[in-house]
Amino acid sequence: MDRITLVGLNSSVINNNQKTLARLATYQEQLATGKKLNRISDDVVAARQSLRYRADENASGKYLDNIDKSLAYMGATDTSLAEITQLFDEVKSIAVQGANASQDQASRYALSQQVDSFLTRLVDVANTVHDGRFIFGGTATTEGKPFALAEDGSRVDYAGNLDAFTVQVGPNASVAVNQDGYSLFKENVDVFDAMIQLRDALKANDAPQVAKLIDTVDAAQRHANDLQGSMGGRIQRLELSRTQLESSRIYQKELISKAEDADFTEVISKMQLTQVALEAGLQSAARTITPSLLDFLG
Repeated sequence: MDRITLVGLNSSVINNNQKTLARLATYQEQLATGKKLNRISDDVVAARQSLRYRADENASGKYLDNIDKSLAYMGATDTSLAEITQLFDEVKSIAVQGANASQDQASRYALSQQVDSFLTRLVDVANTVHDGRFIFGGTATTEGKPFALAEDGSRVDYAGNLDAFTVQVGPNASVAVNQDGYSLFKENVDVFDAMIQLRDALKANDAPQVAKLIDTVDAAQRHANDLQGSMGGRIQRLELSRTQLESSRIYQKELISKAEDADFTEVISKMQLTQVALEAGLQSAARTITPSLLDFLG
């Protein structure tokens, strides 16, 4: 049978009460902070999980921010494309009028002035700026206007590039958010040149030439419509990605809460049991810990 000394008994009682006090302090801290995980040492496994969940949640937040900015940028592009197709509608209507044999020279000259004003407006739309960036300049978004109308009105030059401006919207997903101006205005059909030719043909009262240019204007409009449809598809993809990321972020927040947040009902229950244990321990200590000869000698 093991021999238990008075000093050993006293030390055991005091140590047990200290441990109970430590547990009580832990529960009080959890109730005060609302967190069961206040430091890594509280639960190493839960802390590791929490850090991983928080990293995923932060990444989702960055992707959502990228998507929101991209949608605003692409929305401005879509609006500009819609205006471009509307301009082509007006220009095509003018071409049809100018090709009509009933029009005289004065009427065609007046129509040429309208086309010239539409040309100027088209150049302005091609130089649209969103958030300080030229949306049709490729990746050359801050280096000056991508399109410039010659002083004599004979041509429109492109100073941008053909590069795609891509944004990461997921761990392994990125999307091009821009539409370079060369592909839109010059690649299939040089729409500026078509409008310049139409303007000059109307000014020269050349009805046959005006009639020939109707198909060119029509082709330019179809091309713009196709690119607008493609932009709409990319916008829809981003909106779907945003919905998915928002759902994923909600789930990640739930996981973080599960790993870190305290269950108040459970903590209060444990705290009450600990308080009862502490009271019992203190009562036991009052009966067990007795003065020794050393206390009197001291």
